[in-house]
Amino acid sequence: MMKKGLVLLLFLFACKISFSQDDNGKSARTNSMLNMYSISVTIGGDFITNGTFPASSTERVDQFVTRTYEAAISQINKSQAGQEGLINPSQFGGSQTRLENLSLRNILLKRSSGEIMNIDLVKFRVTGDFKYNPYLKNEDVLIFAPADFERNFFTVYGAVNHTGKFLYTEGDKLSDALILAQGVNKAYENVNKVEIDRLSYDGKKMDSVMVNINDDVPLQRGDRIIVLANEDEKKDFVVNVIGEVNRPGVIPISKDNETIKEVIDKCGGFKDDADLYKAELVRGANAFKSLTFSNQLEQLRMLRMSTLVEEDTNYFNIDDMLRLQRGNGLIDFNKLAEGDTSAGNFKVRDGDVIYIPQKVNLVYIFGQVNNPGYVKYVKGEKIDYYIAQAEGLGETASGDMYLIKGKSRAWYNLKDKEVNNPIEPGDYIWISKKTPRTFWYNVGKATQLASVITGFATILLIYLQLRKM
Repeated sequence: MMKKGLVLLLFLFACKISFSQDDNGKSARTNSMLNMYSISVTIGGDFITNGTFPASSTERVDQFVTRTYEAAISQINKSQAGQEGLINPSQFGGSQTRLENLSLRNILLKRSSGEIMNIDLVKFRVTGDFKYNPYLKNEDVLIFAPADFERNFFTVYGAVNHTGKFLYTEGDKLSDALILAQGVNKAYENVNKVEIDRLSYDGKKMDSVMVNINDDVPLQRGDRIIVLANEDEKKDFVVNVIGEVNRPGVIPISKDNETIKEVIDKCGGFKDDADLYKAELVRGANAFKSLTFSNQLEQLRMLRMSTLVEEDTNYFNIDDMLRLQRGNGLIDFNKLAEGDTSAGNFKVRDGDVIYIPQKVNLVYIFGQVNNPGYVKYVKGEKIDYYIAQAEGLGETASGDMYLIKGKSRAWYNLKDKEVNNPIEPGDYIWISKKTPRTFWYNVGKATQLASVITGFATILLIYLQLRKM
């Protein structure tokens, strides 16, 4: 009977814990259970807050440090928002706003038993090895050393998985640097050598030490470590083929060694309705692949020693911008289709786009015609045929008629060049407009002419006066 009463009492006590609420509305059961198993851990040194805090006996150092740090940051945020807080934001200089900026590599753990351990949480996070992250015990003391990344550091670059700057701790060796850099990148082959560059105390002299990667040499503060390897050229080099080929899409290529014929062959060749006359290879500004390249810099370099006048410079800038934005490979795709080896030997590059449009058996006529639009192409027909199809010239049409080629957008005056430049499918015909000769237009021209005559007469008068002197 007494046993049943004890069980009932424990059950009621458990229920009371489950349903009771603390001031923040959270279950008090968690707090009660934590208090039953809590220990005390002290944090000192260069941490965001110092003091003694409750911890769980099942917590490891990393869990406890992270939880305490986040709680301190929360208090700082409340303080800065005008609420009463326990932490002074200016404590420890107020500059440590990220946990990674603290000294996580050389935390000193002192236990009440007298045992002293060096904790490296950065190594734990990289390797997952719990020897760098032990469980806490009651009355443990964690002491954080100052985190001076400007003086107590080493860097790792080259053929590793994670390059960067790391906090130096006494006793660090090359193997420690490789662990923190997450090891050698497997994409590189024959990685055997490491270069360690060391500056003198005054920074004016540098010694370079070459060691084998397996030589676990001691490191010094300020070492710059380069894991040496030839650059991996197994990159995703591709050309994008769009349009009238049998298998369009992204085509893998080798670096600067694939020809346009080989790419077209991988696409299964041209379709019957491919317009090879207007086909093109487009190579944009991304082909320069340089950190120092920019459109503005390139234009300045092109113009630096030019002798162009202002008007010519404006025209040049238009042409140069087109070159930078959409440089074309001069390839005769008709000859390529016929098997001409000279046309097929053009080397493609990563990022090139090959565009094979569909044949368009139309000519577009616009400008001063009564009904501008597309007209069906008829081989051998001249300008008069297309004007007639567009319902004739408008009243304001001038005598200038231009043929604009569909591929190059080159302009030709049809009155002078029609024999040498026949109209072809995809071309454009533009009919220009007469400039209106209104009364005020003529007045303006007369005024300009009068100004020129007056200026000339003034110069002539001055010249004659000087002759008399």
